[in-house]
Amino acid sequence: MIDALLAWLNDGCTEPGNERPRLTGGIVAGLYRNSSKVTLILFDARGELGAVVKATRRPSAEASLMAEYAALKELTHMAPEAMRGAPRPIALERVDGHLVLVESPVVGEPMTARYYSPGHTSDPGRVALDFRAAASWLERFQQTTATGEVLVDSVSIDACVDGVRTRYQREIGWNRVEEELFDSLTRRGLDFEGTRLPLVGVHGDFWMGNLLMGEERIEGVVDWELARLNGLPFQDIFKFPTSYGFYLDRAYPGNDGVVPGHVGWGRGHERWAQYGDWSNLVGFRYSYFEAGWFPDLVRQFIELQLKRAGVPVGLVAVFFPLFLAEQAMTLDDPEFRNGYRAALRAFWRERESTWLWNEDKAGLNAKTPGGKDS
Repeated sequence: MIDALLAWLNDGCTEPGNERPRLTGGIVAGLYRNSSKVTLILFDARGELGAVVKATRRPSAEASLMAEYAALKELTHMAPEAMRGAPRPIALERVDGHLVLVESPVVGEPMTARYYSPGHTSDPGRVALDFRAAASWLERFQQTTATGEVLVDSVSIDACVDGVRTRYQREIGWNRVEEELFDSLTRRGLDFEGTRLPLVGVHGDFWMGNLLMGEERIEGVVDWELARLNGLPFQDIFKFPTSYGFYLDRAYPGNDGVVPGHVGWGRGHERWAQYGDWSNLVGFRYSYFEAGWFPDLVRQFIELQLKRAGVPVGLVAVFFPLFLAEQAMTLDDPEFRNGYRAALRAFWRERESTWLWNEDKAGLNAKTPGGKDS
């Protein structure tokens, strides 16, 4: 496959006025269990980055490559400043029987490289720096891609909730808990009738693994297959802190459920086991239902981003559970889907204990970021 790509890129995929050194080799950079596509990094004779190629392994992956190519083209044309640091789409073609997407390389260190270093996520200052970097990039991106507004009324709320509900019921499943939840979201949304929500560009998978760091800021953002030109701002705002909280224990394997720097991480684990055994469920509970410097940082990140966008914080009660439901449908992987379904059920059963639903609960006695756990 790599030989076929090199031959095609060197001989037939050079943009006029943008000639580059010939590519001479490549490595596999991303291939996951049950993955329907593979990511390759290609180099020139000097060993410098030449291109990043995503190739399908199964036809089911073709739609995502086409979506990423279209989103990158459109967003780059619409808001070139916002897309500084994003990969440039070069070509979408079929090579050696596989649909391939060729993009320019993006330089930077994945935030996950720091995240998984022992001691990083236990340090309030380092974690706060990651959050500030994500907030800064996201604020610039959403402001420069804003295209209009949508009015909250019975029609728009029904469209938001019913669109997710119908697909969720078809793809994930349904029971009384989910029926109660979705019905409540519609009623809660109508409390904000007359509010105007911004329409902005959406990355769609704004988590640490897709953020490339320089010294103290994000230099690049990759993987745009879930991107949209005009969407509500919630998905990217919720995705970063949620994913950051999922894996806090991963740098400390075999630590008997103790995560340095996070006193409340394992608290309530036994009781929450009733919702499922998804490994990320503990981190989810800690981030949104516990007190401490990290849950407080998560809350501040979300509240500040919503305030900057002119969105009432109370709308998290509607759009956060919709975010969880949409995440469940992102990957066609049973473990992933069941995990997010468990998180959604847990959210509903425990809703009175989190500020996401009840602003008078959870995290009130936590200190500001950089302090100690309460």
